[in-house]
Amino acid sequence: MKFDASQYLNRVVDDQLSRLLQAFGAVSVEGPKWCGKTTTCLKQAKTSVKVSDPSDDYAISKLARIDPSQLFIGEPPILLDEWQVVPGIWDAARHDIDDTRARGKFLLCGSAGPKKKVLHSGAGRIARLKMKTMTLYESGVSSASVSLQGLMNGDKVSGLASQGFELDDILKIICRGGWPATIHDPLEQAILTPRQYIEAVCNPTDEDAYSEGEEKIDPDRMLSLLRAIARSVASPVRKVTLIQDTDESYRPSDKNSVATSYETLERYYGILRRLYLVDEQSAWSPALRSSVRLRKTPKIHLTDPSLAVAALGATPESLKRDFKTLGLLFESLVFHDLDVYASSFGARVMHYIDNSDLECDEIVEMPDGGWGAFEVKLSADKIDAAAASLNAVEAKMVAGGQEPPRCKCVIVGTFNRAYNRPDGVRVVPLATLRP
Repeated sequence: MKFDASQYLNRVVDDQLSRLLQAFGAVSVEGPKWCGKTTTCLKQAKTSVKVSDPSDDYAISKLARIDPSQLFIGEPPILLDEWQVVPGIWDAARHDIDDTRARGKFLLCGSAGPKKKVLHSGAGRIARLKMKTMTLYESGVSSASVSLQGLMNGDKVSGLASQGFELDDILKIICRGGWPATIHDPLEQAILTPRQYIEAVCNPTDEDAYSEGEEKIDPDRMLSLLRAIARSVASPVRKVTLIQDTDESYRPSDKNSVATSYETLERYYGILRRLYLVDEQSAWSPALRSSVRLRKTPKIHLTDPSLAVAALGATPESLKRDFKTLGLLFESLVFHDLDVYASSFGARVMHYIDNSDLECDEIVEMPDGGWGAFEVKLSADKIDAAAASLNAVEAKMVAGGQEPPRCKCVIVGTFNRAYNRPDGVRVVPLATLRP
């Protein structure tokens, strides 16, 4: 595959990747299939090797199994695409970096975790960079008039957004997803990609999903798990809930049944993690001096909201009749984009909920511990309630000894005006956000 600069859509990770190549011997770019990893790496690579190339009876992967260093010939950065097919490549690259002390020599690109564990984590030599499907900013849907980093620095927002979304716009965005290859396709064509993705996950090849010696999965059970996650998307989910939703043989009173059910769930869920298809949004733990008790269950998301739509068998028309599900999918879309934007300046996106049910949809935590609180609402009629919740979270945090938030913000779907409320809350349409 050759890199075509004229067709490339800039990605948020481009600058991150460039910086990491200057600081480390190698960078491992990790994320789901079809999210654009290879193309992004080709933009910066000088040499490219596709480890899983089937030509000449998979000659490259056979050579890599015998002597991985034979793939290290060429001008760096050297892209080793789908390196996980031959896990020994990771350790060979690490040894090469130790010997040569090179910076920016390798780009390791993979859409699945290795079936065998590598011998060394690569710490200090190999940096890891997470990549997702395209955000609204990357796909050109956002006007990019409001910066998340600017909000976290205390910036106010302009009086009018340059654009907003109608409900039909949001439905299309959620259902089509951020898959680079279909970003300009008609909706009826684009929605086939997440549907086929779900089909492929439920009927995977050995190369994609299974560890050595692992028995094949039951496609119906995997689909049940994907549907259970999709039904609970953007919500705190305990594993026992997923078991109850997917395992008819589960008997809480039977220890053997419980053990078997948990073991099965861990295996199937592990495959989804290995394929980079699930994102766990951790619960935020503020540095409080009070006795506030926090709930620590993570929220769960599929890596792109369109996968949840496909797993549920939903359509834009059916989601119009199910605003509760649509609201959760919209929140998952916002998390997806915020997570990409925040990572570009070293921040993390978490959520908050305590034992009094006071919660906050998104907490952006900066590397220095500073934080911002964000509520997500599909429509503008919920702005006042969202602002009241943000102010309650701020009051509780300050009373407990936490520094005040650097930003309080309501992110809205069907709205076209960005403005600053008298209570300090920013109101920002999703259609305006950028890193």
